[in-house]
Amino acid sequence: MPLQQKKTKYKRGFKKWSDEKVIELRNQLGLYPSSPLCAFKLCEFLKIPILEPSSVQGLSEEQLNELLGNGSIHWSAATIPLKEGKYIIVHNPTHSPARQQSNLMHELAHIICEHKVSEKTKTTGLSGFLRSLDIEQEDEAEWLGSCLQLPRPALLYSLKKRMTFEEIAEHYKCSIEMVQYRINITGVTRQLAYKKN
Repeated sequence: MPLQQKKTKYKRGFKKWSDEKVIELRNQLGLYPSSPLCAFKLCEFLKIPILEPSSVQGLSEEQLNELLGNGSIHWSAATIPLKEGKYIIVHNPTHSPARQQSNLMHELAHIICEHKVSEKTKTTGLSGFLRSLDIEQEDEAEWLGSCLQLPRPALLYSLKKRMTFEEIAEHYKCSIEMVQYRINITGVTRQLAYKKN
């Protein structure tokens, strides 16, 4: 999903809750608020299995070739709800490591936010679920997913250390675009400038 600054209205308190949630999860994993967090390890901690298309039973060779070949640019990952509040995530292993981190964090954000799939969508089966789109839920998942990758304490830590965007991206296993987006959207540079005055 392309990162872009847009005027999005979130539920009251959602951004503050997101900032607190990503620190809480890091604490539970024994990490500092500014520590890098691997999406694969977070999935393991939350007991959410991650599958690649090749592990999904019933897919033909032709379907696999489409998902992992020419069609791989058209999908990133998908959360599949199971019974009793459990989930699995199917992800695209052909994307870059940084993109895979972002893809998984986005899907984890849907789960952490407890986003629901409509009953109508559930009755259409998996294909209907994968095609469903709730703009409010997608905006929340984009916000929380990016917070999971690069929380405010990580940005402040990195900028205080005078790390370049490239160094931040390497340290936190994310794209340079994600670094730029998070710095712009959070206003951390203004916060640091204010503290200097």
